[in-house]
Amino acid sequence: MEHHESSAASRAASMERLVKEVRSAGNCSHPVRLRGELINLATGEIRPSSLRVACKDRRSVHCLSCSALYQADAWIQVAVGLNGGKGVPESVATHPQVFLTLTAPSFGPVHRRTPSGRCQVREYGPCPHGRSLRCRLRHDNNADVLGTPICEECFDYSRAVLWNAQCSKLWNRTVQEMRRRLKVLATKNDTESNHVSLSYLKVAEFQRRGLVHFHVVLRLDGGGDQISPPPPWLSSSMLANIVSTTVPHVHWTGHDGHDVVWGEQFDLADLTSSGEHHRRIASYLAKYATKTTDDSLGLARRFRSRADIEHAQVEPHRMKLALTSWDLAQRPEFAPLRLAHHAHALGYTGQIITKSRHFSVTFASLREVRADFQRSRSDSDPTLAHLHYDGRGYDDPRAPHAAEMFHRMKVELRQEAAARRRQVAAAVEVDQ
Repeated sequence: MEHHESSAASRAASMERLVKEVRSAGNCSHPVRLRGELINLATGEIRPSSLRVACKDRRSVHCLSCSALYQADAWIQVAVGLNGGKGVPESVATHPQVFLTLTAPSFGPVHRRTPSGRCQVREYGPCPHGRSLRCRLRHDNNADVLGTPICEECFDYSRAVLWNAQCSKLWNRTVQEMRRRLKVLATKNDTESNHVSLSYLKVAEFQRRGLVHFHVVLRLDGGGDQISPPPPWLSSSMLANIVSTTVPHVHWTGHDGHDVVWGEQFDLADLTSSGEHHRRIASYLAKYATKTTDDSLGLARRFRSRADIEHAQVEPHRMKLALTSWDLAQRPEFAPLRLAHHAHALGYTGQIITKSRHFSVTFASLREVRADFQRSRSDSDPTLAHLHYDGRGYDDPRAPHAAEMFHRMKVELRQEAAARRRQVAAAVEVDQ
């Protein structure tokens, strides 16, 4: 009897330690271990300490809790740029705004799902390798074949990887040309060009064919260091016209001697004074902040060797793009692109989210506000830490699963609380 009671007490203590350990790391799945000394600045006491802090990884395949926090910050960053708040004037909601989607050109026919439901119905004739480039099938939305080449030998893997590697520079050239045309338009309307500015936030997303496309929010502001309304004659239709006449004509010569250009298809939507639409756009863009190249572990980390790519759990088409990126990196003319360093991103060298200076708040400012809030809630003495890296993860192998479970429970509780608040608000509205 005593043995059973002792065993039960031991299990309870073990579970208590597990819960405390996971909670102290913020429900992080793979926390960073730090070891060193903490100095109490009020008493001068020095004591050894071992801490686990959240990994802050933005990718959901690595950590649900940290990626959810990053996604929330991304949502705030987009929403503030569209509606104002957190130091951005609310008047930006009335500034001319458009939502732009830019795609990559074609590097060979791939399986797809068109609005009609069919794949490739045009008759291209047989390819040089004797294969038909026509596919009359109706692929399911989740079909593995979507995005893969109809003829692998016809797909230009090298140029696809090089486009990924250089599309960020193409965007820089595009936004520069938009700003130049905006200044010309301002001059024609008897307005000083420095009284008009173009702000943007850009999010990168990988298509199923392994090529990047960009979702961009563009906003017109007045000039200067502070965000102000643009001249009254400017409208979202004028901004859309600048965009639509710029995108098809922007190009520059890449490292392989070929022109780097946008795909033929691009979409534009007016966002001005559309509060509900703003919320949907913010949610739509924020969800891409936590994704990897193919939303799997196989392409979530940098590769150290070609063999790492060959043994990765990756779909064959994306594996070939990663291998092509690694192989092109061995050629001297492509050394500046650091393709081996970005093989896991299929050559893409840019950031997932970028923005112009005045569009919105920064991730750093959001983290600083959160840290200040947490410090304000602490009633302990101020401390000074001397800590060093001591590895990753938990001691208990059950901890990562517990962290994910606690995170999901926390999300469910928040959703239930939000649903109750909506019900109460609806009931109050009916009573009134």
